[in-house]
Amino acid sequence: MATDVFESLTSITKGLHRDNRTERDYKELYQSLNTDALYKAAPLFTIEFAEKPFGAKRKYYKAVIDNQAVSNFNNLIEDFPENTIEQEYKFNYQQLYNRYKHYLIDVKSYIDKHNLSRVTLSNENTYIIQYLKANMIWLFMELQERFSKYGNEDEMSIEEVYKYYFNEELNELEIKPSEIGKTTIQPKQIENAFTAIEDDLPHRTVKGNVLSYSQIVKYPRSLSRAEEMMFEFGIIDKNYDFIENKAKSNKTVLGAIYFLFIQKQYFNDIKMNPFKKIKPIDIVRFLNNRYNTNARKQLKILEGDDEKRNAIINSDYLLKNLPNQIR
Repeated sequence: MATDVFESLTSITKGLHRDNRTERDYKELYQSLNTDALYKAAPLFTIEFAEKPFGAKRKYYKAVIDNQAVSNFNNLIEDFPENTIEQEYKFNYQQLYNRYKHYLIDVKSYIDKHNLSRVTLSNENTYIIQYLKANMIWLFMELQERFSKYGNEDEMSIEEVYKYYFNEELNELEIKPSEIGKTTIQPKQIENAFTAIEDDLPHRTVKGNVLSYSQIVKYPRSLSRAEEMMFEFGIIDKNYDFIENKAKSNKTVLGAIYFLFIQKQYFNDIKMNPFKKIKPIDIVRFLNNRYNTNARKQLKILEGDDEKRNAIINSDYLLKNLPNQIR
């Protein structure tokens, strides 16, 4: 994953205070930068910074921060697509709000620790960190202005953000509203097209080595609710067929769903007549047949990589909210 400059510039180990490169280095670095990054939506706020970036170091870091700001803004826009449901908006808003809030807290701590307050704005490092701070506030305001209805936090004005996080009252604000009106997001209207089936699917042939629904499923209400959510989040369609979507890593998500189904013990341990101990491979065969796909490889990868599996589960609304056993 590429380094997030919003984090690295204020870090203990990689912070700006550890950068000892020369003026010539900054000139070469600046010339090699791509400064043509484009916004995926028109920003609702603009930054009118008090100082110009005189000198190679200021110019270089200003361009780096600008690039990171555009990247973070575009990721913000992508996290609120029109074709999803309100619960995912709420989850994404909370994730981003917490991240942006920590940006502000961390840059305040860095400013205090290294004496980079606004009164020394003519200093190179002060200029860079204060410009970074302005972009952090700008990003925080973009999130809040566009999507705060999906969160429970109190809305803050630009003045209140400066006062609350930095104990500053500016005569002239650096962050100003643009002429563009607020963005409105319409939650996706889910068609009433999916019917949860607590049985074998009438349109799907059960293969010879696949156990039937009644033999393997212990908690049908849990599985049916989970399948409703899988439909709502675009993992399966109304016919229970898996939806391939590489951009959203649907196959990996399905592997994680298999893992959680097994972990939550939706399934029987044994079947009778004839007696058979039900193993994980039996569950995978049943699910693969039910969703008309094969996610065994993805399940195996996640079973063997705790860090990757936990990261995927903790960052995905669907996975974090699959039901437990419903009797």
